[in-house]
Amino acid sequence: MMAGRAPLRNNERLVYAPMSTRPRVTMPGGALVAFWHAPNVEHYDYIAPGGGTPQGRVAYPDLQHYMHRDSGNRVGLWRMLRAVDAFEMPSTVSLSLSLLEEQPEVRDAVLERDWEIMSHGISNLRPLYGLSYDEEDAFFALSQRLSEAYCGGRRIKGMLGPKVSGTDNTCELLVAHGMAYVADWIHDEQPRPLRTAAGGRLVSMPYSFMLNDVPMIHARSLSGREFIDLAIAQIDRLLRDAEEDGQARVACFATHPFLSGQPWFHRYLSEVFAYVRSDDRIRCTTAGEIADHYIENHYDEQVAFAARLESEHLAALTPQEVSP
Repeated sequence: MMAGRAPLRNNERLVYAPMSTRPRVTMPGGALVAFWHAPNVEHYDYIAPGGGTPQGRVAYPDLQHYMHRDSGNRVGLWRMLRAVDAFEMPSTVSLSLSLLEEQPEVRDAVLERDWEIMSHGISNLRPLYGLSYDEEDAFFALSQRLSEAYCGGRRIKGMLGPKVSGTDNTCELLVAHGMAYVADWIHDEQPRPLRTAAGGRLVSMPYSFMLNDVPMIHARSLSGREFIDLAIAQIDRLLRDAEEDGQARVACFATHPFLSGQPWFHRYLSEVFAYVRSDDRIRCTTAGEIADHYIENHYDEQVAFAARLESEHLAALTPQEVSP
C-alpha cells in the first residue's frame, strides 16, 4: 500500500464533462477519426492458476474451447497478418506477455511490423482482481522487464487488463511503472483524464465491445457481414458527428486471431481495413500516439474544465440535495 496517501476508488477517478460542452479535442494529424486496430494476441493456460476461465469453457479436460483459442497463434494470426500487411495497418497489439518468451515466432512477427505493445497481462486467464498492492506492483514490474528484455529495451505505454480486470490500485501502478493509458474503462469516444492519487497523468483510451469480434460474433452470433456493416456504420457516424460538432473521435477495432483469423473472415477484415484506408479524414494510428497527442494538447484543459463544471454543479444544489 502506498505510504501517506489514501487510495482513490475507481469511481473517484472519473472526470465528467458531456461531449456537447467540453473543450474541442483534436486527433493526431488533424483527423476527424483516429482508428486503432487492437489485435488481442493471447495466451491461455490449459489449467489456469486461481481457476480463471474464458467464456464458454467447461470442466477439465476442456479440449474444445482451449484448442479453439490455441488455434489463433498457430494459424489465425498468420492469416490476419496478410490483411494487416496488405493495408500497412498500424496495430497496437493487446499481448499476453508470456508469449514474448514462449512463442518467439509471435514476438518476432510483432517486432518486425513495429507494432505498439499494449500489455494484456501475463496470461488471459490470470486476472488482476483480488491482487494486493504489492502483488500487483510485482506484476507491473515483471511486465516492463519482459518488454525490455525481449523488445530491444522498449517499455510498455498502456494496458488492457487481462480479462479487462484491475483493482483500485491499478491506475496508480500504471503511472508508477511509466504507462500513460488504460483501455479498460470504455466510457467515452475520446480519451479522458483519470484522476490519480499522486497527480500523475493517465488517460482512459477508448476501446470497444461493439467493434470487437468476440462479443459480436462469438457471443452474439452475428455473421461476418453483419459485424462489418456495423463497424463501418459506426465509423461513418463518428465521422459525421465530428464534422457537425468539431469533436474528433476515436474508433477502436478489436480482433482476436482465433476468430478474425478464420478463413471465412479474411475478406471482411480486408473490407474494413480498405474502408478506413480510403478516407483521408481517418488516421490509422496507435493507442500510444493518440494518448501522447491528448496529454500534450488537451489533458490539462479538460481537467480544468471538468473541475469548473463540478463546482458549478455543487453550487447549484440546494442543501436538501447535498448527499451526506
